[in-house]
Amino acid sequence: MQDTRRVRMTKKMIKEAYIELLEVNPYKRLSITDICKVADINRSTFYMHYEDVDALVREIEDELLDFIPYPKDDSGELSDRSQFVVLLEKTFEYIYQNKRYFSIVFVHFENANFKQRIAENILEKYKTIAISSNTLLKRYGFLFCINGVIGLIKEWIIDDFPLSCRQLAEIVLHMCAQATNFKK
Repeated sequence: MQDTRRVRMTKKMIKEAYIELLEVNPYKRLSITDICKVADINRSTFYMHYEDVDALVREIEDELLDFIPYPKDDSGELSDRSQFVVLLEKTFEYIYQNKRYFSIVFVHFENANFKQRIAENILEKYKTIAISSNTLLKRYGFLFCINGVIGLIKEWIIDDFPLSCRQLAEIVLHMCAQATNFKK
């Protein structure tokens, strides 16, 4: 199906309906009928865009992952501590700007698969700076950091963002530096 303005708008309405329903009742397994009622569309319209609710959830997750800020390959973007903090801050700003979606995925869903996908994406995007010597110990230290940051993000969301994005970035950098001996 061609990605026209109408298609994008319909998909957005479906996603917003889904999130709205989860905000009201986060523990209910939502049906396509529930989503269609709130989105004010019929079931055939839903099926034109998604095979099932799991496909909808997967697309939401994919979009969230696609727009997380990462260092550009070989850009020198992370040549010092302040540049790394700026990148982390951008990441946390992105999470804050999309807090409805991240709240559902991190808090209400407790979606272990999504957390694993985030960890894998981050490890892949940051591995050149974090695991330069490619040792198993450094890899485990970095995995420890990633999973710790995911836990921090979850608590940050639950606590309704009590720290600024910059403060959280500074905390994350300090904690990761301790765990990985990352000296940039």
